[in-house]
Amino acid sequence: MPRTRTTHCPSCDTAGLVATSNPSILNCKHCHGLWFEDGSLNQAIAQQHDFIDQYNHELHLGPALRTSDRLCRRCRVPMTHYQLLAHYATEIDCCPDCDGVWLDKHEVDQVMLSPKLKQALTDLNQKVSWKSWLFQFLTAMPVEYNIRPHRTPWVTRTLVVLCGLIFGASQLSPAANEWVFLNLALNSDTQSPTHFVLQLLTYQFVHGGLMHLAGNMYFLWIIGDNLEDALGHTAFLGIYLFMGAMAALAELLLFDTSQGPLLLVGASGSIAALFGLYLMWFRHASLTFMIIIYQKKLAPQWYFLIWSLINLFGMLTAQGGVAWVAHLGGFMLGLLLGYLLRDYIFRKNPLIAMLNEPEAVVQR
Repeated sequence: MPRTRTTHCPSCDTAGLVATSNPSILNCKHCHGLWFEDGSLNQAIAQQHDFIDQYNHELHLGPALRTSDRLCRRCRVPMTHYQLLAHYATEIDCCPDCDGVWLDKHEVDQVMLSPKLKQALTDLNQKVSWKSWLFQFLTAMPVEYNIRPHRTPWVTRTLVVLCGLIFGASQLSPAANEWVFLNLALNSDTQSPTHFVLQLLTYQFVHGGLMHLAGNMYFLWIIGDNLEDALGHTAFLGIYLFMGAMAALAELLLFDTSQGPLLLVGASGSIAALFGLYLMWFRHASLTFMIIIYQKKLAPQWYFLIWSLINLFGMLTAQGGVAWVAHLGGFMLGLLLGYLLRDYIFRKNPLIAMLNEPEAVVQR
């Protein structure tokens, strides 16, 4: 018997399907889902991405899950639920006879971005290797597993270079080192309000030693690129400098002046604030943690919980030489700002939003 084409929506079962600008794609005027005739979904996905000429979504589908209660609009037979990707649990409906596809309204964007979702989940689900183990064993620095930025992180690179140049200049001679710390470090005894405000910015580029510099710049390097990509260059720089200044003020607020004047240097407070942003927007990422010789991928919330407890212990035990309050204050400010900007960031970066959905399966 010939197949009968109907305008019945597979989802709401109303005669609401109407043609779009592409006659092979129908839209339901009631529930706003989309029907794709055989092959039209592949064309629609390919048109969404400049780097794709041809695409076959069936090659990337996850397992067939069960028979759907929805009927194909052409064949009037029950469709089959498939998982969109092996590691993305959104379910789509496919006809076993004519290969037509039905997408509910909330599934459309996920399916259209499925090539990028697949690549992102492949990056996130990489396993630790002997190379990552050796790197962390030798440096005590974590290895990051996150999505690849789409734009070059010029601000992050510039910040790293500036910090390196200022540190290098301070090592040229004792006089140069004294000038850098006298003029660029944050000194609580500074009398000039203008100079004090400038020091709130410049102290973030001064470091007291090579390991201090290397540790801060490494963390800035691995998380700064993703944050800069999500925010944009100008906003990232403004937020970085602002949060660094606020972290310094938190340290000043709780500093015991009986110990003498506070001399504050380093990007630690700024980077701690970035940790808060990172935790709010990139919970799908992983950072490795090493216990003696055992390396484990951790979700950011677990990694930064351990980091916070270490800083809290240092603050409560009054271990000197480290700006514990600036670290914790910057981190809390980053969490607050990350929460306030979360919806904006997700609207601006739909891939990040989708990876924060429970449908994304990240293996650690």
